[in-house]
Amino acid sequence: MAMYAASQTCVDFAISLRLETVPAAVTEQAKKCVLDWLGCAIQGSAQQPAKIIRNYVHLINGSAQASVLGYGARSSIYNAALANGFVGHILEMDDVHRSSISHPGAAVVPAALSVGEWKRATGRELLRAIIAGYEVMLRIGRAVTPAHYRIWHTTATTGVFGATIAAGLLLALTKEELTWAFGNAGTMASGLWEFLHDNAMSKYLHAGKAAATGVMAAALAMLGLSGARRILEGPQGFFAGYAGQEANPAVFEDFRSRFETLALSFKPYPCCRHTHAAIDCARSLHARLADRLEGIEEIAIETYSQAVQVANIDEATNARQAQFSLKHCVGVALLRGQVALGDFEGPSLHDPTLDHLRARMHVAVANDLDGLLPAAWPARVRVVMGDGEQLEETVRYPRGDPENPLSWDDLTDKFMSLTREIVGFERAQELVTMCKSLEALEDCGQLMRRASIGE
Repeated sequence: MAMYAASQTCVDFAISLRLETVPAAVTEQAKKCVLDWLGCAIQGSAQQPAKIIRNYVHLINGSAQASVLGYGARSSIYNAALANGFVGHILEMDDVHRSSISHPGAAVVPAALSVGEWKRATGRELLRAIIAGYEVMLRIGRAVTPAHYRIWHTTATTGVFGATIAAGLLLALTKEELTWAFGNAGTMASGLWEFLHDNAMSKYLHAGKAAATGVMAAALAMLGLSGARRILEGPQGFFAGYAGQEANPAVFEDFRSRFETLALSFKPYPCCRHTHAAIDCARSLHARLADRLEGIEEIAIETYSQAVQVANIDEATNARQAQFSLKHCVGVALLRGQVALGDFEGPSLHDPTLDHLRARMHVAVANDLDGLLPAAWPARVRVVMGDGEQLEETVRYPRGDPENPLSWDDLTDKFMSLTREIVGFERAQELVTMCKSLEALEDCGQLMRRASIGE
């Protein structure tokens, strides 16, 4: 396929997609994505930053069209997508796609659920929209990775395309209208990594804004607002302005014969995915070290370049920094053999034993591991004891990767641990059941209404 047709190829795929032609494994994966995102969003809605976005929704509240998690009321579909996308990304536990370096669930699922609830779409219609949104978003991300990622947060910049596709299908846009929406989505794509230097909260906004902008673009197209037809490949389009490299046209040639949704990773730990291979190494070393942590002289963390770019905060002073600190995450895993939400709160940041371990760590890019990108996000951790003994672990595919997957039971356990104290055990179980049989729902809005406190 010539690159000039990339935008229309994405729209054509989405418009013509039928759930009955999608492989069963892809539909099953999409249901897992909904459950996984929902668990992250419910727990995220209970975190302190969630109050900011709820206060904003209250400030500009609109029609009661769709549920806002943690709000106890409905708001406009735009506000719902914005707030739910925001809270779903707070924990750093939402799904991730390696070769596009993006979190599709954070943008696509809240956009689909907000419009789906308003339009009383069926579960099958919701699944079709989510799958189409994922497939388009992830291919655009693949086309511009890795150069794009050095400046741009791919979840934000490509997420708006996936959210627009999902929202547009649920609004039953025509092919021309969806083309317009796609064009206007691209002209509003944004999301810069600069926030990392100030430990700012922008990452949550990136996800929420991508979801909400997708809803906006689709709704405006429904009302007649035209948009660029060649927003990806045009001379002043997304690739020209954002790619940072020659965009790869091959990624748009295998719609339907290959589903990127099957290449997703699910996250078992509440921190940046770039830390997870190192965490798995450290967990293995924890089992081997037993009670000898005080005898450690040196800890070498070797990984790939993008992990060092994003997740190498040296001294974490708060939870957000700790989630992007290889040293903190590896220290916790070495000390406790697990990494959980509580490990990013105040006491862990000042734990003397963790301080002892972190002081002995250094992080570096290893050429052999860097060469495995983007097919793998690997790490190696080597511990040198005071007596000269060395222990080493290398992980190519961390837990949750397609090559090392989390099962339905694993994802259910994760969901229950995140939600049962917020919505109650019985309601949490009910939500799991609804996600597992999502295609049977006559009204997909039931899912969000049951997940919303006070509903």
